[in-house]
Amino acid sequence: MRSSKLLYLFLIIAGIVVVLLTTRRSLSLAVEAETVTRANALDAVPAIVQVRSDYTFTLSSEEGGRVERSSLKLGALIEQDALVLEIDPSDLEIEATILQADITNLTARLELKSAEADALQKQQEDLKNFERLYAAGNYPELEIQRKRRAYKVFEERQELDRLNEAQQLQNLQNKLQLIERRLEKTKIYAPTSGIVTTIYAYPGELVRSGTALAEVFSQAIVVEAKVNEENFSGITTGQTVNVRLLTYGNQLFTGTISQVLPTADKAKQQYTVLIELEIDPKLLIPGLSGEASIIRRKVANALVIPSRALMGDYVFKVIGNEAILTPVKIGVRGLNHVEIKEGLSEGDVIITDDMGSLKDGDLIRIKNK
Repeated sequence: MRSSKLLYLFLIIAGIVVVLLTTRRSLSLAVEAETVTRANALDAVPAIVQVRSDYTFTLSSEEGGRVERSSLKLGALIEQDALVLEIDPSDLEIEATILQADITNLTARLELKSAEADALQKQQEDLKNFERLYAAGNYPELEIQRKRRAYKVFEERQELDRLNEAQQLQNLQNKLQLIERRLEKTKIYAPTSGIVTTIYAYPGELVRSGTALAEVFSQAIVVEAKVNEENFSGITTGQTVNVRLLTYGNQLFTGTISQVLPTADKAKQQYTVLIELEIDPKLLIPGLSGEASIIRRKVANALVIPSRALMGDYVFKVIGNEAILTPVKIGVRGLNHVEIKEGLSEGDVIITDDMGSLKDGDLIRIKNK
C-alpha cells in the first residue's frame, strides 16, 4: 500500500515537471541563428550599372601640376590606352630621389648595427667573466653592480635605436611607394577610343587633382556604375567590382574600375565610375542594366557575421537557451556581412532574425534544432 502511494506521488511530480518544461518551451521564442566564423571581410559599397554606347566621357587627372605635354586635338581620334597627356613629374621625381637617398643611408646605418651587435656580445661575455669572479669572491660587489647597470643600459639603447631606425626605414619606404604611385598618375591614358570634343587644359597650364582635362565622344560600349555620394569615399581605379546584369540572372561578372569621373550628378547626388568587365564582348549589349558591388578594402581572416544580425552596435548572443544582448565593435561593412573586431569569438552563436521581438535574457529555441 505504501509503495503504491509513493509510486502515485512520483507520477504526480513527474507530470508536473513535464508540464513545467512544456510550458517553458512554449513560452520561448523560435529564432534563426548562425555561428560566428572567420572569412574575408569586404568593405563593399553598392552601385547601379548600365551598359552604354554613344558615350561622352571626361578625361581627368588624379594628380595636380603643370601640363607638360598633350597630344589632344579637337576633332581628332584617340585610341584606347594611348598616352594623351602628361603632368610635369619634376617635383615628384626630386622627392623620390631624396627619399631613395635617405633609404640608402638608413639601410647602411642598420647594417652597421651588426657590428654593434658584436660589441654587445663582447660586453655580455665580459660581464659573465666578472660574474664568475664575483661569485668566487674575487670582485667587489659595487663594481659588479656597476657592470650590470652599464650592460643593461647599453643593451636597451641598442634595441631602442634598432627599433626606431627600422620604423624610420619602413616609413620612408612607404612614402617612396606612394610617390611612385603618384608618378604613375602623371601620365593620362585614354580609357577607350573616341573623338576629342572639348579640351579644357593645354600645355603650360596648371591643373588641380581631379580637374577635367578634356571630353571625348565614344561609340565604344562601356559599363558605367553610379555610386551614391555617401559611398564614394575611398573609391579609386584598380578596385575590384562584382557585377550582376539582370538579363543574365544571378551570374556574377568580375571587373575593375578603369576610370573615376571627377564630377558628380548633383541632382541625384551620384558619382560615375567606368568598369572594365571580364565578359564576352558579345554579351555586352547597350541598354543592359544591373547592380554592382565595389570592393574598397579586404580584411583577411576576420570574424564576420551577417549584417541582418546587427541591432546598432549590439547583437543577441545565444548562451544556453537565452538571448543575451551583447555590445560589439564593428570593422569594415560589406553588403551582406560585417567584420566584428570586439565582443564576439569564433564559434559563438548569434540570432539573425526577429531581434525586435527579443529582450535581454529572453528564453529562445533555435529553429530546426
